[in-house]
Amino acid sequence: MPNQKLLSVKDLRICIRGLGNRLYPAVDGASFDIRDGEILALVGESGCGKSLTALAIDGLLDESAIYCGGSISFCGKELPGLTEKEKRSIYGKDIGMVFQEPMTSLDPLMRIGEQVGESLLLHGNASKEKRKKLVRSALESVKLENPDELMSKYPHELSGGMRQRVMIASACICRPRLLIADEPTTALDMLTQEEVVKLLKSINADSGTAILFISHDLKLVSRISSRIAVMYAGKIVETGCTEVITEKPAHPYTSALLGSLPSRNMKGKPLDCIGGRVPTVTEPKPPCPFAPRCPRAQGKCFDRAPKLMTLDAGHTVSCNFPFLQS
Repeated sequence: MPNQKLLSVKDLRICIRGLGNRLYPAVDGASFDIRDGEILALVGESGCGKSLTALAIDGLLDESAIYCGGSISFCGKELPGLTEKEKRSIYGKDIGMVFQEPMTSLDPLMRIGEQVGESLLLHGNASKEKRKKLVRSALESVKLENPDELMSKYPHELSGGMRQRVMIASACICRPRLLIADEPTTALDMLTQEEVVKLLKSINADSGTAILFISHDLKLVSRISSRIAVMYAGKIVETGCTEVITEKPAHPYTSALLGSLPSRNMKGKPLDCIGGRVPTVTEPKPPCPFAPRCPRAQGKCFDRAPKLMTLDAGHTVSCNFPFLQS
């Protein structure tokens, strides 16, 4: 069981710049750890701050998103405080990133072989022939056939599933210690989704690469992750091992996400849905941002922020009225 902290995110705060340069909190005090060699899933609806968190870890926040405080520590180094030279030595080498839509992330004017091998140019001194061998091996490792032919193609000549595999090969060619996969299966059909999940699991098992897997789908992440962190409106509301989160959720939001999933037991029955919507970053929110949508909310939920509770080893929840199960 991995136990060494590889990445530690503490009280992370990211703001979005609005009209008149006003700053609105989009990630509001998020904290979680990723251990060496584990797969942690970060789960929540669209607009909860998952992708912003990933971009902050990978140093890719744009000008509209401001790092407002907290700590992002990777192997004991504070990522936000690194120099450009230090960043270049880590990103792409020790930390890899797989984006949601590879067609917008891959350069349409570069051949596949060049793109997959680009990190080798930045983070090594391998010869052209050696790079070609490493690119071929990387493409084979993600189960892409005819790698020599594939290296000469452009992204538009590949299917969506093949492009996503190319992205994974590119992110993993330098054997990173941490791979961030931001909704890597969203644009894919169900069969291809399952193939990508199996591929990421095999990368984790074979190379020991830790993975931060970001998704809105609790059913999907239950098949890949060892632990889950649930995010709502920029806050981590529950964390725990996958089995506990999916079988004994403590936070009403986690329970509602699970209740909205289709299952054999629900055949012919309407699915539960979560009333309302995730608040935008510019909207005022009560101390518990889920309170307006929560069936268990009471007056104190609108007056004071819930405290973080530890229910069991590794299982924490931030809620005034959690589900407490024996």
